[in-house]
Amino acid sequence: MTTTSIPMAATAAAHADTVQLSTPALLGLHLVPGALMTAAFVAFAPLVEAVGFPPIASLLAAIVLVLVPTELGILWLAARRENRSAAELIPFRRRMGPRQWAMLVPGLIVLAFLGFGLHQAIEPALIDRFFGWLPDWYVTPIQLERIGDYSAAAWILTLAAYLAINAAVGPIVEELYFRGYLLPRMERLGRWAPLVNVSLFSLYHFWSPWQLVARIIGLAPTVYAVRARRNIYLGMAVHCSLNTIGVLLVAAMVLARI
Repeated sequence: MTTTSIPMAATAAAHADTVQLSTPALLGLHLVPGALMTAAFVAFAPLVEAVGFPPIASLLAAIVLVLVPTELGILWLAARRENRSAAELIPFRRRMGPRQWAMLVPGLIVLAFLGFGLHQAIEPALIDRFFGWLPDWYVTPIQLERIGDYSAAAWILTLAAYLAINAAVGPIVEELYFRGYLLPRMERLGRWAPLVNVSLFSLYHFWSPWQLVARIIGLAPTVYAVRARRNIYLGMAVHCSLNTIGVLLVAAMVLARI
């Protein structure tokens, strides 16, 4: 037996007896964390503004104080209920070769950018038509025309936290939760499982509902690839890369104005 066959066999065995969740459980586990996160975002916004930080800081605080503990807490409870270790709870851990990594990650990033980019053509009109009633800080937590309303120090701290939280901590936890834990537990849906997973994941972003279709189009190829390759780290690599690129683009525009 080769050294690579051991983890693959363990992954297959773990996946074979993965508990399948009911439809109400799947809906609740996909959507409740997003609802809690959004409520925290709204609650933290006036507090963050009062201490001199931009609205995006309230979103970051909600991720750290509510979203991450909620999703990791659910994973911890699931591990205890299923009597598994944290590693055994996540069956999608099959190895991939360097060539697969080199082909899949850049390709999936390009597909995601195409999906999000195409959606940009209709997103402003979508916001005006259906979400114009929301406050500006909710729709655009970083408003370039208001950069000067906050100190340079506040922006530096916020952008550093934005990079750490939105480009690493948040996407890693989300991939563990949505693709590592929930996706294998919807295998009863067959080939529809990735589409349902990415659709509910998109809906879970209650703090940016105008991007519902964009996320489905942009991230569906990645979710299908994670399921096909049985590799949660593939989703992490793509998700972290996309968020990192987005954060750096925004940071560059902010830093040019402070």
